[in-house]
Amino acid sequence: MTKKCVLFLGCVFFFSMLCSAGMAFNQNPSLNWGYTDFLDGAAISMGPGFVFNPKVATYSATTFKDGSGNNIPGRNKLNLVAFAPQLIYTAAKPLPGGLIWGAQTQWSLVSLNASSNVGLTADSGMIGDAVFGPFVGRSHSLAKDWTFHWFGEFDTYAPIGSYDKDAAFNAGANFWTFEPFVAMTLTMPKGFELSTRQHYLWNTKNNSYVNPALTRDFATHSMQAGEMWRFNYSFSKSLDFITPLLRFGVVGYYGQQTTADQLDSNTVPNSKERIFAIGPGISYTYIREGERKPTAIFSLKAYSESQAEARAQGTRVVLRMIMPF
Repeated sequence: MTKKCVLFLGCVFFFSMLCSAGMAFNQNPSLNWGYTDFLDGAAISMGPGFVFNPKVATYSATTFKDGSGNNIPGRNKLNLVAFAPQLIYTAAKPLPGGLIWGAQTQWSLVSLNASSNVGLTADSGMIGDAVFGPFVGRSHSLAKDWTFHWFGEFDTYAPIGSYDKDAAFNAGANFWTFEPFVAMTLTMPKGFELSTRQHYLWNTKNNSYVNPALTRDFATHSMQAGEMWRFNYSFSKSLDFITPLLRFGVVGYYGQQTTADQLDSNTVPNSKERIFAIGPGISYTYIREGERKPTAIFSLKAYSESQAEARAQGTRVVLRMIMPF
């Protein structure tokens, strides 16, 4: 029996222990899971010009879930470190109606490491996909100390990242993702704020998909990940007894795939991804003496995931910096 046949039979054996199609892991790996946080919708009020917004994220998971939310048997581990610099431009002249407008672009470097009893491996490439999109929004004063901020954006993820069709985890997606979203923040008296960023995405086909456990062969197939609704959220308060520039609160994210994945245009059962995360967050705004707008904003968040289906479930830590110039 050849090595290829042994590998194939091994994959079939291990994945036959999983529920139906098992894990999907087909959504774009460059999505914004917990990158944005406090006062998200108010970001456009920082003024015109450029903003440098780098993020560093770590992710660790030792639990892999199948499409029914059950643990996949065996010893499985995934570790990720990502650096995602973003450049944001806001125009000086608003549109009619006082609408602020601009555009952003982001790119990432990713380090992946995976070990698994069921043969799930990670690509050694480190280049993630690029994302870019225009935005428009404004702020509305509702009452004394009550202000509603919002902006809408249409993001496009371009598949320029590293991709290995024989790996389960990749820095790049190998398909295009289109994702409009609206970010909203309500600032309230006594330093309270409530924010959310509501996304909806859809994907094109990955025409270099290999998964012998699902297709029962080593041939290349087409896979189209399903549509997904997801959001980040935060609720926080300024710590005025220390300084109003320091803020602490609760942060999190949620995602639910609304349509199933399509393998060669056929529906893949139990392939809808789902995840929920919650954790603490803290931010500090540094304003140089004599300046009116922030010199830099630093935030640190830690997320614990639960309710996962068709994906890994773990913990995530994100350090974010916002630096206008």
